[in-house]
Parts: sequence; structure tokens; C-alpha cells
Amino acid sequence: MKSIKRREFLKLGAASVLGSGLVGLPKPTFAQEAPNDYKALVCLFLFGGNDGFNLVVPTNESAYSEYAASRQNLAIERELLLPISPVSSDGQSYGFHPQAAPLQSLFAEGQLALMANTGNLIQPVTREQLLNDSVTLPTELFSHNNQQDQWKTIDTNPGNLSGWGGRIANLFASQQDVPLLTSIALNGKSNWLTHPDTLDLSISASGLDNYWYVQEGDGYENTRRTAHLENLYREYPKLFHKEIANVQKRTLELVESVGSVLANTPELTTVFPEDNGYGVSSQMKMVANMIAAREGLGMNRQVFFVGMGGFDTHDTQNVDQAALFGMLTNTLKAFNDAMIEVGAHNEVTTFTASEFGRTLTSNGDGTDHGWGNHQLVMGGAVKGGDIYGTMPSLEIGGVDDSGDRGRIIPTTSIEQYVQSMLQWYGLDAGQISAVLPNASAFDMNAINLML
Repeated sequence: MKSIKRREFLKLGAASVLGSGLVGLPKPTFAQEAPNDYKALVCLFLFGGNDGFNLVVPTNESAYSEYAASRQNLAIERELLLPISPVSSDGQSYGFHPQAAPLQSLFAEGQLALMANTGNLIQPVTREQLLNDSVTLPTELFSHNNQQDQWKTIDTNPGNLSGWGGRIANLFASQQDVPLLTSIALNGKSNWLTHPDTLDLSISASGLDNYWYVQEGDGYENTRRTAHLENLYREYPKLFHKEIANVQKRTLELVESVGSVLANTPELTTVFPEDNGYGVSSQMKMVANMIAAREGLGMNRQVFFVGMGGFDTHDTQNVDQAALFGMLTNTLKAFNDAMIEVGAHNEVTTFTASEFGRTLTSNGDGTDHGWGNHQLVMGGAVKGGDIYGTMPSLEIGGVDDSGDRGRIIPTTSIEQYVQSMLQWYGLDAGQISAVLPNASAFDMNAINLML
């Protein structure tokens, strides 16, 4: 892929952006040549523990009755559910939450798939094994912070220093014109993108912050400030101080260069919903802008992390969940439309994640921390219009209940969930094993949701 602004970034190659030997950041090694196409993975993390069992609900009489008995006052009325017709049938029928109309249309158009009952596992678990204490479980199962970290790392090594998004980015960073743009977080620094050998970038929903008071050409005072800053870069006497100055200088150059490319990229015509305090719509719009500028930035592989909070619905779930699903699904639809607009619909795959699901039973006004959960995968390369994995029984005390308030045991691991996405992204078997070090514990041919 040729870069429109390639010369602007030659000075920001892998050696300069990743740092010198002084800061101990070795260049990553690679097992393949640089790809000549573009692909991106967008992880949309639903912080707090999304209640996926109200996002998609069984609608046939027997399964719905089981659902309603378990969910009590949190059950969605059957006639309000939005019906879907999966390509593969398990003998049941299903519908989306009434505020998820965009998902219904995306699913029907084959642009969205549902990953059923996935979650954090060390090895496959059955109810009998769990109750007999005969299987190894993830630590601190129902803790927000621990489960978020385990979702983002999926590595049983307690000394792990990387997230699996960072491990993906590390394979491709040095092949990009600007290595620092390989992995980008829009919701603050994320350990999903962390890797000891590769730097990741955190930007705001409005893009890279400009150095307003030292931009040359913005007036007499700014010109003087720029000149003074350049003198400081040259005058630091100690190696450590010089390295800090060099990092600062590279950052300033990066901000100006990337800002120039974004400013010269046609503005999106796709309308994103108002954020209404959630922040996710503006984050996804910024991701769309970065992808629209992919050629100008010289990128062929990128991973993005976006976060949306508010899913810890211990209270007022019936009210809050409707607003959450409305914002989530309308944002996903807008992002899908934007990818079509910028010609990257088949090159970008968006998937949801969340630390855990919720209990099936009500605490009176909401739910508590659960385990298994449903996830969404969207894009032109997704084998959409279908449900992957196994939809669980929603019976309290049933075969998929852990025995504690309807905490559903996952039937698909995170590794199984993401494997086919990594294959589509271009990773070979050895690279997938490096990104998913515990993959051998599972049947990794169980799920294939990509074309």
C-alpha cells in the first residue's frame, strides 16, 4: 500500500518511534512479509458486565417460559422482542431486545453475527465438574477488575506483561509507516493493547491533542516558542534528558503529521448518534476517521480499543438497559455505515467484549455479577445472520447454571471466540498460538464466524 504522506513519516520509522536502546524497547520480530492489504480489528468493550441474556432472548413458548421464570421482573415481554432468523437452527427461536432494532436489520442483512455464551475459561467446564470442584477455574471470577484484565490478556501466566491486542499489534508494528498507529485506544490507556516491545497510542475521541502554543506559523509568539523549544531539544546535556527531549519532539512531529493527514481526509457523511453522556459514539466516529485516513497514514494493519461504560446494572436495570442498548446498537449501525462509506466494510471487523454477564435472577431492581455472556461480531467479512456456539439453558439449576443465582457457565472460551478473527486478520498457526497461549486447552476448530 502506497502512502499519500509517506515522506512525512519516514523520520517516524520503527527505530525512532519505538525508542532507542537507551529505553530498552527492542524491535519486534516477524514471521511473515508485510501484508499488501488493509485490515483492522475494533474491540468494543462493554464495561461493567453487559446482560447479554436480555439482549437476545428465546421466543418459542417453552424456552421463553423458562427465561421468564428465571428473569422474573427483568424479563422482556415476549411480544416486544424483535424476531431474527438464524441461518443455522438449534430448534429454538430468538429475538433481540426492543431497543436493538439496528441489530435486527444488520443480522438480517448478514453483516452481524451472535457469539453465544462465551466467557473467561482456563479449560472447558461442566456444571458437574464445577460442583465437584474438579476443574481449574479463573481466579476472582466475579470481580470487575480481575475479569477485565483476564479478558484482555487471556494468558494463564501470572507474570504476563501484554494484552492479546498488543500481541497482535506487535506482529505488524514495524511493517507500518508509523508503528505507533498500529494499536490505538480511544478510551484511555488499555492493557488489551499493552506489549513490552511495542508502544501503543491513546487518543481522545476528538483525535490527537495539538500543541497549540508551540505550533510554528500560529503567530509571532508561537513562532518564538517553537524556536525556544527547538533550542531546548538541542541543549540538554545528559543522555537521559536528551532521550526525553527526543520523545517529546517525535510526539510533536507525530501530532502535526497525523493531524495534517486527518485534516485532508474527506469528512464522513455518515451521521453518528449523540453521545448522551456515554462517549462511545464519538469514540467510534474517531476510529472511523482514522480508518478513512488509512492510506494517507500508510497503514495496513491496525487494532483499536473502544470502551462503553454503564453496564453494571445492579439497580434500575429495566430503565438503564434500554438506554444502553439503544446507544450501543445505534452506534454500531452508524459505524457499519461509515465503513461502507470509506470502502473498508470488508476490511474491518468489530467485536464486543465484556468482563462477564449477569445473574439470571433479579436482586429486586437489577442483576449481579455473572459469568457467561453473548457477544456481537460485525463487518463485511463476518459470516453474519447466524448464532455461533451453543445457546445455554436459562433454567435456574439447569445444566448451564453454576448453582449460584443463575450464573451461566460459558460454553465457548474467549480463545475460541476470537480464533477465526485472527486467522482472517492474517495470523498463521504459530502466531495465533503466541497470541492465545492457552488455546491448546480448547477445541479451536469449534467456531468459524469469518468468511
